[in-house]
Amino acid sequence: MASPWTNPLPLEEFAATKVVICSYDDRWVPITFSNLAEAIKIYHQALLHGAEIFVFPPDSTLDHSTIGLLSSR
Repeated sequence: MASPWTNPLPLEEFAATKVVICSYDDRWVPITFSNLAEAIKIYHQALLHGAEIFVFPPDSTLDHSTIGLLSSR
């Protein structure tokens, strides 16, 4: 059975969408810009190494309300 919490892979038309990959350490730290398909690969590699990264649209405003939502999960 598939988990309802798993996000599907992006449709082909969205795979090249530009995103920013960030980490959080008392503040948001942008790591790199990438396309969505590559960001998903990097995300899975980070999980294998025990790291957690976040993928956002490049124009996201990462404020305290966003941080609160992510840290409460």
